[in-house]
Amino acid sequence: MPVDALLQTFERQLAEQHHVRRWLIAYSGGLDSRVLVELAARVLDRTCLLLLHVNHQLQPASDAWAAHCVAQAKSLGLAIQVLNVTPDSASEADAREARYAAFVRQLRPGDLLLQGHHSDDQAETLLLRLMRGAGPKGLAGMPRQRAIGPARLLRPLLDLTRAELELWAREQGLRWVDDPSNSAIDYDRNFIRHRVMAPLIERWPGVQARMGLSAGLLDESAGLLDELARDDLDACRGPQGGLRGTALSALSPPRQRNLLRHWLTDCSGVAVNAPLLASIEQEVLRAGQDRQPQLRIGSYTLRRYRGDLFLLAQPQAASAEMLAQIRLVPGDIALQHGHLSIVAALAEERVTPECKGRHASVLGTLEGVAVRYRREGERCRPAGRSGSHPLKKLFQEYRVLPWLRDTWPLLVCGDEIVAVPGLWVCEGWQAEPGNKGYLAGWHPALGAALR
Repeated sequence: MPVDALLQTFERQLAEQHHVRRWLIAYSGGLDSRVLVELAARVLDRTCLLLLHVNHQLQPASDAWAAHCVAQAKSLGLAIQVLNVTPDSASEADAREARYAAFVRQLRPGDLLLQGHHSDDQAETLLLRLMRGAGPKGLAGMPRQRAIGPARLLRPLLDLTRAELELWAREQGLRWVDDPSNSAIDYDRNFIRHRVMAPLIERWPGVQARMGLSAGLLDESAGLLDELARDDLDACRGPQGGLRGTALSALSPPRQRNLLRHWLTDCSGVAVNAPLLASIEQEVLRAGQDRQPQLRIGSYTLRRYRGDLFLLAQPQAASAEMLAQIRLVPGDIALQHGHLSIVAALAEERVTPECKGRHASVLGTLEGVAVRYRREGERCRPAGRSGSHPLKKLFQEYRVLPWLRDTWPLLVCGDEIVAVPGLWVCEGWQAEPGNKGYLAGWHPALGAALR
C-alpha cells in the first residue's frame, strides 16, 4: 500500500474521533503495533501521545523486548511507559486479562487507546469463536471501537492484512521484534493462524476481507437482536424489578433466550452462553410452580418467585455492632441496604406511600429503642390484631420479597420487636390518638440488591 494511502486512511479514522485529550498506543514491539506507532508519530501531536508496553514476563526475552520498545520510542521522541504484569498463567486468556487490566489502570476520561489489530487477527478471532459455539455477538469479532474503562479503544488497522502491513513496514525500513511463541501451535490462535488460515489464504486470496465482511454483518444482526431485547425488556419488566413470568412466557423460545441473554449479561457482566441458558431453562423456568428455584450467575443469584424472575446481588448484612451504634432521631438514616426514615407525627396521621396502602400506626416513643435484623423464629403482634404471629408469616402477608426480609430493619426494645418500619407498629407501642409520636419508614435500595 502506498505511503500516502495508508496515512490518509489512518488520518481519516482519527479525524472521526472527537474530544480526545490524550492518545495512547498499545505497543508490544511487534509488526502491527510498530506500524501503528510510526503512523501516529507522523500524524499526531507528540506531546499528547503515550506508548504503553506491557511486559508479561512470560518469555526469556521479555525484558529485552521492553528495552527495544523504550529505545524505539526514544528514537522517535515519544513518551513510553512499561507496565509489568504477572498473569495467573501463561495461557492466552490470562495474559490478555492481565494486559487489559493494566491498560485500564492507566486510562483517564478523554483518552483514546489505539491497538494494531489487523484483518488476519479478526479472521482468527471469528474462527476461534466459531469453534467455541459463539452466537452473532461473539462471531462479530473484535469491534473497531468500544469503551474501555473510562476511555475509548480504536483499532484503525482492522481493514488491512498482515502482509500489507509487513510490506509497508519493510518499505519504510522499520524494525520490530518477533515473539517465537507465535509459531507454537499448542496455542489455539497460533494453530488457527498456521494450520487453518494459511491454507485458506492460499486457496482463496483475500479471504480475510470476506470474513471481516461477515463479521460486520453479524455485528449488525447482534445490534438488531439487542434492540429487540430492549423492547421485550420494557414489555416484561415487573413493578419490583425483574421480569414478569407471564409476559416472558408469552414470547417465543428464541425471543425468551435473547431477552434473558441481554438482561443477564447487562446486569451481571457475565457472558451468557448456550449451556447457561439451558441451565436457566431447566432449573429455573421449568421448576415446579410450588418451588422457588435459584441459580448462581457470577456474583449474582437468579431467582424465581411467584412466577417472576429476579436477579439479585449477594446481600452483605451490616454487623450487629454497627446497628447498635445507630441513634434513632427524626430524619433519614442510611443503612447498607436502604435508608430508614423517622418522621415526627400525630397519632391520627396516616401514611400510604411508605406503607404501600396499608395502615401504619404511630410509634409512641424512641426511648430505649434500637435497630437490628430479624432472628430465627421471632414473633410479634401488630397493633390492633389479636395474638402474636410469626414474623415470617407477617412478611409473607405483607408481600415482602423473601430476599429483602433478612435485611429489613426491626425496631426493638431489648428482645421485643416494637415496630417493623414501613409496615406496622406492635401492640402496646403505638401512640395514643392525638399524641405525638414517630412514623418509621423503610426504603430498600432495590437497585443495589435487585436488577
